[in-house]
Amino acid sequence: MSVPIEQTVTKLFRALEARQIRYAVLRNYELFPTLRVANSSSPHTDIDLVIDSRDLSKFRTLVTTLAEEDCWDVLSECDHWAQSKTRHHNIEVFRFCRAEPLEYLQIDVFHGILIWGLPLADEKQMLTGRIYDIERRLTRIDPAKENVHRMLQIHGLFPGSKRKRKRYREKLLAFRATNREHLDNTVEAMLSSFGLKAIDALERNDTPSFRRNMRLARARFVLAYTLRNPLDVPACLYNRLRENIQRFCTRQCGAVIRTAVRDEAQRRMVREIMDELVQASFMDEWREHDQGVRLSLSDYKAMEQGCLIIEWTRNGYAQLDLRDIDDRKQALDAILNVCSLHHKQLYGGGRHTSVQAEARAS
Repeated sequence: MSVPIEQTVTKLFRALEARQIRYAVLRNYELFPTLRVANSSSPHTDIDLVIDSRDLSKFRTLVTTLAEEDCWDVLSECDHWAQSKTRHHNIEVFRFCRAEPLEYLQIDVFHGILIWGLPLADEKQMLTGRIYDIERRLTRIDPAKENVHRMLQIHGLFPGSKRKRKRYREKLLAFRATNREHLDNTVEAMLSSFGLKAIDALERNDTPSFRRNMRLARARFVLAYTLRNPLDVPACLYNRLRENIQRFCTRQCGAVIRTAVRDEAQRRMVREIMDELVQASFMDEWREHDQGVRLSLSDYKAMEQGCLIIEWTRNGYAQLDLRDIDDRKQALDAILNVCSLHHKQLYGGGRHTSVQAEARAS
């Protein structure tokens, strides 16, 4: 019998602490084990962690055990953002999914805070100063470093995402109001005096000054890092370029799924299911094309972020053949099965609710 997402989240952090895995939560932990964004009707957010690379295999074992105990249909690991030979570039993405009820949980494991591919903080620095949150029973990064990262997020969100920028700004300034010296010292150490000027501008709500000083702070960091590590920077930037080419061109997170349906009614059913997957945060968007239509640059960019493209095929090989399926639940199982096979499966073997329920009942 499946359990609520909140129970899986609670068990996750209890197990992380019990197994002494060196980790810290990066952000958006305020409502844990609930994952919805505060004052928002938006779907679940992700869990963002930094984990010591030496403990990553232990973490894989942990989440695989959780997936089985809590009756998730599939647990997969996406290596789309983990294709660089430079460790701090990589993000391991673990995805829990079940078909009934339709639920999705994503855990992202980071190894660095980056500026132009260079480590403003590597995983060791991110874990230094982490604190145990007694109220939430989890470990999180030094809140000052969390807010330095928030400054970078705010800067990166311009010119759009006004609501998210406002929320991040309010969190940052609320922390500064009670921890000014600690935050300012950390900002100056990581982003120089330009970072201090930027956070002052943010407090005044002076957007042009904030953006200007953040650009200067980033440029100064890159220059200083290059001078300190002249031999490491070329390899780091090369690996970042190579990774970007792979992520956008050859090994995207999303995929084109050649799909065969019997009639227009079945096609409408597929569209409804794909919309439901977006609502469940399984992906940000999906698209559809007729057979033979060439992908656009926009399609490739969307696939880099996990977009699935349904290509309606009338003949030949179909990865997703629904012509003999009438039951909506079976169609959902088939769609999730094809999606999960696009990534490494840690649990589930491509089987979804209907198959696994029979196995558990026998």
